[in-house]
Amino acid sequence: MKKTMKGCVVDKCIRLTSVFTIFEAIYQEDYYFGGETHDFWEFVCVLDGVLGVTAGEDVFLLERGQAVLHKPMEFHRLWAERKTRPHIAVISFAADVMPDMKERRFALKEEELDTLSKLMQARDDIFEVEQGLLIHKIKAGAEIEAHRYVAQFEMLLLKALQENTSTVLPYVSSGAENYRKIVQVLEEHLEERLTLGKVAELCQMSEAAVKKTFSRYAGIGLMTYFNQIKIRRAIRLLEEGKSVSQTAQMLGFADQNYFSTVFKRVTGSAPTKYLK
Repeated sequence: MKKTMKGCVVDKCIRLTSVFTIFEAIYQEDYYFGGETHDFWEFVCVLDGVLGVTAGEDVFLLERGQAVLHKPMEFHRLWAERKTRPHIAVISFAADVMPDMKERRFALKEEELDTLSKLMQARDDIFEVEQGLLIHKIKAGAEIEAHRYVAQFEMLLLKALQENTSTVLPYVSSGAENYRKIVQVLEEHLEERLTLGKVAELCQMSEAAVKKTFSRYAGIGLMTYFNQIKIRRAIRLLEEGKSVSQTAQMLGFADQNYFSTVFKRVTGSAPTKYLK
């Protein structure tokens, strides 16, 4: 009697689909990046020095060997700390499979830092690079090396996320605490049409203090940030099967057309792109 063998399906925990940037940079002591939001993942690792980071509502410091993984549509900004010249490695990418992570800050072991260094060095042998950081395409004949490159980075992420022994330092100050409080209030009222005055009232702060705090840690206007996190939630709702009209209504937009305008301004795409 012939036996039928059933194989064991092994699903991937991480699967990259494209790479946007790969680069190293050494910044001056007064380095200050105003911040950005984009619809792909970004891995930032400190190779030397100390880096200040805002990621969503969190404000923290990264030292040598420590890294952060910014999720899609998460606002983030960077700056030099403690009179150091931060040396960082950055890889940004899209993925159709990623683990559900509560903590996206972690410490790399020396072996993993060595792997990251080799990935940085191998970049120009495998990819055509524009402006010193943008990955344009795979070089002719380097397709297998490109797959190995991506697989090595996926393994590096898996190891770092699995071991996760980071002791990332929180940025301790009254201003940072106020910033966390403001962002938390915004997150809790995504379905509403908040004003600066209402946010100040909910945070028990003056309007001037709210504006000053947000300028210090986010570098963009309060309402601009509020729209960005609304759109981040909108993407999830659309992917869960909600219509554009339902999503606009659930997030407190006056009408669907205005929602679509804001959505395209934030993401560069129409909301219909994310419909399931």
